[in-house]
Amino acid sequence: MSPSSKESEGMPAAMRPKPLSPNGPATAVSGLLRLSTKAALLNQTLPCHDFLKALVDGGLRTDAVKFIAGWLPPREALWFATLGVWQVARLQPGTAQREIIDQVVAYVTEPSQSAWSAFGFLTQAAKDSSPTGLLIQAAILTGDNICPYPKKTIRPKPGLAGKAAANALVAAASKWPGKDRNACLDSFIALGLEIAEGKHLWAPNPDQKYPGLRTASRDSMFGKTRNIWE
Repeated sequence: MSPSSKESEGMPAAMRPKPLSPNGPATAVSGLLRLSTKAALLNQTLPCHDFLKALVDGGLRTDAVKFIAGWLPPREALWFATLGVWQVARLQPGTAQREIIDQVVAYVTEPSQSAWSAFGFLTQAAKDSSPTGLLIQAAILTGDNICPYPKKTIRPKPGLAGKAAANALVAAASKWPGKDRNACLDSFIALGLEIAEGKHLWAPNPDQKYPGLRTASRDSMFGKTRNIWE
């Protein structure tokens, strides 16, 4: 179901639902991301869902998180990053600023131009490489014009919002020590796949679902992983 014209009014174009298929070539996503050398050696002409499976099978967890964030539309990718950063911040104090997370949540829930403007300029946000700094960057990159100068327009390149969202998740996961970091990344992968399927979204009945990226159950993908959120 597409949002009504009233819901779309004032919404940045990137935040509106859009057609998406897991069967498209992985290069359409991976080409926009900075994947590891091992991930780059995989067959990137595979469909996205098969490429993601190859990443998981190869234990390339960080690349898998990045790929899911890059594959999701900007609104879902930003929500994915917001939930991931918030989960880590709950148990790792100092990881993120709650007021910034709340600000991004409000924007994802009702993505208006006025809410977007409250994030400020990318040039300033880019100085902060913390999980919440990267989260703000992802939010700014969902806008229709990131130029700080009046009467000039610079539209963000496609994929930049997803790339920033992926970086926020990776930065948050880096706060987990030792083996728990893998458990955190596994949880992020499962969370991203569930968001694609319309779960854990900002509303009980999301405007659009993007199923098909998952090729296996959580248990078969990761085996028994300790629940670090408990």
